[in-house]
Amino acid sequence: MPINGTRLNDRIARLAGFGQTPDGGVTRPTFTPAYLEAAKTVAAWMREAGLVVRRDAVGNLIARRERGAAGLPAVALGSHIDTVLGGGRYDGALGVLSAIEVAQALHEDGVSLRHPLEVISFIEEEGTRWATGMLGSRFMAGHVSEEFVRDRADRQGVTIAEALAGAGLDPSQFRHAARTPDEFHAYVELHIEQSTVLDSLGLPVGAVTGIAGPLFLALRLHGRADHAGATPMHLRRDALVAASRLVLAAQEAPAGASSTAVATVGRLEVSPGAINVIPGEVFMTFDLRDIVEALRDRLEHDIRAKIARVAAEAGLTYDLQELTRHVPVLLPERMVGTVCRAIEATGLPVHRLPSGAGHDAQIMAEVTDTAMIFVRSREGVSHNPREYSSPEDIVAGAEVLYHTVVALDRS
Repeated sequence: MPINGTRLNDRIARLAGFGQTPDGGVTRPTFTPAYLEAAKTVAAWMREAGLVVRRDAVGNLIARRERGAAGLPAVALGSHIDTVLGGGRYDGALGVLSAIEVAQALHEDGVSLRHPLEVISFIEEEGTRWATGMLGSRFMAGHVSEEFVRDRADRQGVTIAEALAGAGLDPSQFRHAARTPDEFHAYVELHIEQSTVLDSLGLPVGAVTGIAGPLFLALRLHGRADHAGATPMHLRRDALVAASRLVLAAQEAPAGASSTAVATVGRLEVSPGAINVIPGEVFMTFDLRDIVEALRDRLEHDIRAKIARVAAEAGLTYDLQELTRHVPVLLPERMVGTVCRAIEATGLPVHRLPSGAGHDAQIMAEVTDTAMIFVRSREGVSHNPREYSSPEDIVAGAEVLYHTVVALDRS
């Protein structure tokens, strides 16, 4: 096979050095110094692969190989290089670097494609900085408003517009990042599975059939901060006690919605945060997901009803905000079948599976026919320094991606 496994795995290790934490994890939020340095290195590798590199109006890194028949739309490959706080080295980065490796293998072997080839590194897939995932692909799909760019701020109060300006971009031009369906022939994303299915089956790769849609909610509970020693228990309006009940509700509610529903409270901020003061305010987030929208809607209804009931019983008021909502996506059989045949071409067993995690692919599926390839995650660990996919599995995934590109180019 043309894939250079040594080069690919070496680049994964080198990229992990940008934002590396003492425990071996990676913290690389969008447009931070570590992110910008990592993007420069990725751009250099793209050029080594014979690609012409540019940043679009919002900082998505786009590299293109123009050879082929004039006027044909591009086969695009991509993922992201931003990370969660204290994440692993494979989530997102594996897809970008495998795409570069496929482009470089085609370049070095002189393989001609009919369609242009694009490699895309999207900004802010994780939602770590602005609590809204798949931001770069949403810009590309034309789904982001001027108000959102102007007003959405991170924990330090920096808006998306301010961060774009700080990265040397003009935030007033963000609409120029949008692309049209006629620009693409297909989009393919390779990603670690982030679950245990492939690992439990002993399989290095799998073909993704659909992607769950995440719904993020932000809740602020308003109680009353009082003296912890002088206020009787029956007179308290403790926001943290109410929040604790809602954390348990997020643990219990999915079972009543469906077997594939999940819910997570990922942030919990208590104010004033003093040992001798009853918590008067709590900010918390909910991450609700399912692979069927109607089932996720049922989970959301249950969580919203529980919030209203708990707040009323505790004598609290509250503000509930929807941060982001993505529709679950079923991938076209034409694309899933192409990946399955690519897996067969490498001599590996074929397994189809859904994705519980959200990916840029689900946004790109609104723009063009889309496929995903999963690479086995050891023990399913992800968003964690222990995240790991073996060098052999990584090469297998890149080989499947290579075959997928060649097959799509001929279709």
